[in-house]
Amino acid sequence: MRISDKNDGFTRRMPAHFRKGVPAGGACPYDDCTTLEISYLTNGEKLRTCVPEEFEISRPVVMIMYQKCNGVQWMGGSEYSLATVSIPVRYMETKDPISGVYHLVLWEDKTEPIIGGREEAGMPKIFADIPEYRQRGNELAVNLSHDGRTFLEMNLTREREYTAGELAGLNANNGRMVQFGWRYIPKIGPYPGPALSEATYYPVDNAYTSVSACTGTVTWTVPKWQDHPTQYDILAALADLPVQEYLAGSFRKGSSTMRMDLARSLP
Repeated sequence: MRISDKNDGFTRRMPAHFRKGVPAGGACPYDDCTTLEISYLTNGEKLRTCVPEEFEISRPVVMIMYQKCNGVQWMGGSEYSLATVSIPVRYMETKDPISGVYHLVLWEDKTEPIIGGREEAGMPKIFADIPEYRQRGNELAVNLSHDGRTFLEMNLTREREYTAGELAGLNANNGRMVQFGWRYIPKIGPYPGPALSEATYYPVDNAYTSVSACTGTVTWTVPKWQDHPTQYDILAALADLPVQEYLAGSFRKGSSTMRMDLARSLP
């Protein structure tokens, strides 16, 4: 066995001496997904400091999304929860700009999806405790925490159901959302700079069965550095993006398919 043979036709995953196979490209079905989302306008100059210069910000909007994923087939039908903070952008380094969302951070509550999505697709995944969303009538609530300290709360109110036309519009083009990330792997040891640094493209298709329009709010609570040193810089930067105006949110039910077969590095 020669792990160092880069042309053996295999893709390896850690621990590389056990795990090898064909490249991971393929469509990954998530059979049952519930999504809560709310967005707000923020200060464009502050937001610009958070997004790599290869991307043009389409609108100074912070998009917060929670998702409960059940029937995750690549995990044997298991489940996990996630939350993202994203910005609508255009990638400008290709002949024709590509529109999508750039993830500033993506929290998940299980290790396997964090490792795969971060190493293989460049998604900025880190861990958080993410209990299932709560529903009281038309009121919805989500919170994220780490070591018992809550740092993000979402509160939404369902206002009305989408019309058939609105639902069809959301499902157009396979309900595709283009995700952008940045895959950065530092050099080993006390040496500055990356071993790998590149923008990544990773689409996901969605089929929504029902959607409610919502209003809502987001509350950030920044811990003391000593209470959460590994994520303090992230939370402080996100909380520093002011809420200028809340935009319409949504509560969605449906399924998703992660299109790893279309994922790629960007120039």
